[in-house]
Amino acid sequence: TNHSKIMRTDGVFKTKSVLLQNWKSGKTLNLVPFGDIHRDSPAVSEDAWQKFLVRAKFLAKQGNTLFLGMGDYLDSYSTSERMIMYGSPLHESSRKNHQNHSQKKVESLARELEFMRGKLIGFLGGNHFPVLAGGISGDQHLAAMLETDYLGACCAIRVTFALGGNNHRASFDIFAHHGKGGGTTAGGRLNAVEKLQQVCDADIFLMGDNHARGCLPAGEKLRLCDKGGKLFVKAKPTWIGRTGSFLRGYVEGEPSYVCDAALPPANLGHIEFHIAPIRSQAGGEDTVELDIKATQ
Repeated sequence: TNHSKIMRTDGVFKTKSVLLQNWKSGKTLNLVPFGDIHRDSPAVSEDAWQKFLVRAKFLAKQGNTLFLGMGDYLDSYSTSERMIMYGSPLHESSRKNHQNHSQKKVESLARELEFMRGKLIGFLGGNHFPVLAGGISGDQHLAAMLETDYLGACCAIRVTFALGGNNHRASFDIFAHHGKGGGTTAGGRLNAVEKLQQVCDADIFLMGDNHARGCLPAGEKLRLCDKGGKLFVKAKPTWIGRTGSFLRGYVEGEPSYVCDAALPPANLGHIEFHIAPIRSQAGGEDTVELDIKATQ
C-alpha cells in the first residue's frame, strides 16, 4: 500500500439544504458548531463538556437553534491506527467484540446528545472513528441514531429563512470541513480556514481538527448585482471559525501528542453564530439583509 495516498478522513463531500419556515424578521438563529470531543479519551475535559451541554440544552429549548457536528466525537482510532486495527487478520469473534464495544460508545454519546434531535444540520466525519459492523463508521452511526444526515468530511450547507408567509427569503451558506492542521500561532490556526475561501463561495467557513477555538470576520467581498437593468456592487461579509475542542493536552500521567510536541493546550469549548434576517421596506423596496454576529 502507498501510505502517502491514504486519506485521514473518508474524503466524502456532501451538500445539505435547510429551510426555516415562517421565520420572523429580527428573530435570531443560533448556529452551534461543535466537535473534537474525543469523548472516550482519558484526557477529555468533563468540566468543559458538561458546561457545553448545559449551554446547548438552554439554546435548544429556545427553539431557534441549529447544531452542526464537526467530527472526532470519539477518540477511537486515528488513520494509521485503523490501518493496523482493520487490516490485521483478527479472529471473527475479536472483531465482533471490538465492533460491539465501539458501537456502545457511539450510542452512549447519542444519548447525551438526544436533546439535539430535530435540531441538527448533521454530523461531519472526522479522522478519529471506529468502523462498525457492515463497514459503517461510528460517525455515520451517530447520525443515524439521532435521525440526521451524515455530512462527510466536507459539506456545503445552505440555510434559508422564509419570512412573511414564506414569500420573502434570505439564505446564508456554510462551507464546513473537519479540518487540516494549522500553525501554532493564533493567526496560523485560522489561516487554513481562511484558505477555504479559495475553494467555495460561502458566508461562514468552519474547520475543526486542530482543537483551536476562535471566529472572526474575514473581511468583505464585492458582489456584482443587477436590478432593473442597472448594475451595482454589494459588499458581502464572510466569517471564519475554528470550532474548538474538549480534549486536554496536559494531563498528569497521561501521554499526549500535545505534550510530546510541546504544543500549547487547547482553548476548550465551542463557538456560536447568531444570525438574524432583517426585512426592510425603505425607499419602496422590499429587501432582506442578514445580520451575523459570533461569540466564543
